[in-house]
Amino acid sequence: MILKFKIKNHLSIKDEVVLDFVATKKDKNFNFFCEEIGKYKVLKIAMLLGPNASGKSNILHALDRLRSVVLNDNLSKNDEIDYIPFEFDSSTRKSPTVFEIEFLINSNKFSYRIEFNDKFILSENLHVFAPNKANYFNRTTDKKTGKVLLVQGNKFDIDEVDKRTIEGNTLPNMTILSGYNKTSLQIKILKKTREWFENYLNPIIEPGTKLTDYVKSKLHKDKINKKLLISLLEKADLNICDTTINEFKITKEMVESLKDEDIVLYEIMKRRMGDKNELVNLNLYFQHLIIKENKEKLYKLQSGLESLGTLRYFGLSGVLTELIDKPGILNIDELESSLHPDLLYHFINTFMLNTKKSQLIFTSHYYPLLEDTDELRKDIVWFTEKREDGSTELYSLKDINIRSSLNYYKAYKTGKFGAKPFIGSAYLPNPEVKDE
Repeated sequence: MILKFKIKNHLSIKDEVVLDFVATKKDKNFNFFCEEIGKYKVLKIAMLLGPNASGKSNILHALDRLRSVVLNDNLSKNDEIDYIPFEFDSSTRKSPTVFEIEFLINSNKFSYRIEFNDKFILSENLHVFAPNKANYFNRTTDKKTGKVLLVQGNKFDIDEVDKRTIEGNTLPNMTILSGYNKTSLQIKILKKTREWFENYLNPIIEPGTKLTDYVKSKLHKDKINKKLLISLLEKADLNICDTTINEFKITKEMVESLKDEDIVLYEIMKRRMGDKNELVNLNLYFQHLIIKENKEKLYKLQSGLESLGTLRYFGLSGVLTELIDKPGILNIDELESSLHPDLLYHFINTFMLNTKKSQLIFTSHYYPLLEDTDELRKDIVWFTEKREDGSTELYSLKDINIRSSLNYYKAYKTGKFGAKPFIGSAYLPNPEVKDE
């Protein structure tokens, strides 16, 4: 689980901001909102609210960028790193992006920090807490020569040959965790740390993410608990009681037959086919239970005929099913996209009640989420606001001095917490009438 995530000079984030998951108190609804792991009290959820262009999505994208930079071992020496600094200041355009994350693997605390620009991982270090903070490794890159220097901490005990092997496999634009992954070495802490980024910290889910295809493929390979998934869909009142997947194979001969009939489709399919002998298409169907003339009847409907909300909830339910079976972090931009508010609440509550050692981080424009003031912990609510220089400010509801009796929803609506757009009049000036 994440304890803290620090971001500096990435997209709209100019100055360092900190997303903190350490529970401030063991008080309101602690067992619902928090996990107690060893000596750490960790929040299971963080919701980010704020106006458009305030940078709330960029907090999530920073976490996703950290993951991709750490894991990208498919690089050549001249490949550029995906580096997007704060553009509205000449000093930050050439300054590095800095990410730092504190996290738990089981009950053991780790801290990882990385500093990079478009060409180099400038510095990188890993600390372990056993129980006190101890340096595991430091890495730097010489910008003139591109040489990677790995310095062992007092907890990183490997011989000189293995150290040189890791250095030799780590390109200047690649992390030590990626360089290590290219070797056949078995170093427990490096292995565990990389696996945390790869298997526990999931990629970002955006409104346009093709979750239906992902879950469909997992179902086809029997890698998702179908019974649990169907249970989630049934509880969402979508009238869905089952799913089926039909496999349809497209051969090279079938593609060639399109050449004289539809040259555009032929070229598309030829590119998709590549060097393969066949393509496998998966057609997903939902089985609906309908009451007709006081009798239950089953109807099968192709996924393309379902509503966007149904498909969105199907995809989210598939991912949630994976987390119920195996802990992880869900990173979702605009969680409410295409969902009825009741489904939004249902998804959040299902996550909170049925997952262990997992976290849900999401952005939303649906501020009625603040309405249950008596039930809501202030330390799970975060706001983003755009400063005058265009940069993002991130702050928590727990940092705002407010009366305990204040209704959070009404207070936010009236602008008491900031992080709300100030929209001008809907009246537009009349266009000038020009003489013909």
